[in-house]
Amino acid sequence: MGDSGQAGRAADSVTRARDIDRAQVSTVLDAVYAEGQLSAGEYHDRAARAGTARTLGELEQLTADLQSPAVLGGQGTVERKRFGRRNSGAYPARTRARDADRTRITAALDAARADGQLDADEHTAYTESASAARTLGELSTLVADLQQRPPAPVKPKARNTFRIATGAAVLLVGISAFVWTVRTEPAPAPAPAETVDYDAAPPLVIQTPTLTTLAGFTYFLDDYRVQFGDTVVDEAVLHADQASVVRRAPDNPSWTADYRYQGGFARASTQISTRERDAVDIDLAQVNTDALGAALTNAAAMTAVPDGAVTHFRIANDSWSDGPAITIFVGNEVDQSGHLVIALSGELLKTYPYEG
Repeated sequence: MGDSGQAGRAADSVTRARDIDRAQVSTVLDAVYAEGQLSAGEYHDRAARAGTARTLGELEQLTADLQSPAVLGGQGTVERKRFGRRNSGAYPARTRARDADRTRITAALDAARADGQLDADEHTAYTESASAARTLGELSTLVADLQQRPPAPVKPKARNTFRIATGAAVLLVGISAFVWTVRTEPAPAPAPAETVDYDAAPPLVIQTPTLTTLAGFTYFLDDYRVQFGDTVVDEAVLHADQASVVRRAPDNPSWTADYRYQGGFARASTQISTRERDAVDIDLAQVNTDALGAALTNAAAMTAVPDGAVTHFRIANDSWSDGPAITIFVGNEVDQSGHLVIALSGELLKTYPYEG
């Protein structure tokens, strides 16, 4: 029994995917993104991979750590369990959490605070952790020692969607052939099919915030963490609609590679360069985001640029800042400009106002 199950999984892993299979996975990804199981960067990456997947195994990997979306009736169109295997009813700890799961855990923490199970500091720390949790395992840890623990999400009973659909199609063809053989009267002419203009529906566009705002920087940082698994750069430059990054090369830390960001990361070139001797690792997670947001908002006034706006900002280890710092550049339509420098902590280091 176990050998046959393994053989089935192995066969599915190399079986070619159809367009409808890719569309089904894309539908699941749309739904789980709306539920908060995926960040924007993860959603865009998986959606792109779904569109180019060649096998059912590749598609299954894209949904293996996800809960079945509630909008689809709690039953995803791509199943992780195989026909004949027992369903334990519990998702693995690594399964992605939804916004609804975070809300459910936060409510349990509020109740625990109200009845004295948690003190104020514990409640604050646990609530913040719940808001940032990515998996069901992280959430369950937060309530593991409470007397009243909310029930864990239950996954739907597994069905072998692909084989069931194939069997139904074969049965339908057989029945149709039998009916066509025994009928003597001519079949009425079918009504003309209604034409559907698929181009009439507007595409779903997920807007990327302007990167020269606090919301844009936070969005960029989240995508960066997902892409590289850390938040370390040698240099990052953010413009309104695109950014560039220099970081250690993936195969050799003595070299650097350049990346371009515009809704996703891509190598700016195939070349790598020797890392400069005075280069330092700059952790973007150490940026005081509240201070950065205030500086971006007030930069035009602080630099006295008439009708000015932030054109871009640079996070690097510059000679004028004595260490890692953020330089914010301001300009206007007649090329009047100024800039200011703040530390990662938010401290104002230097202002270079427009002196026209």
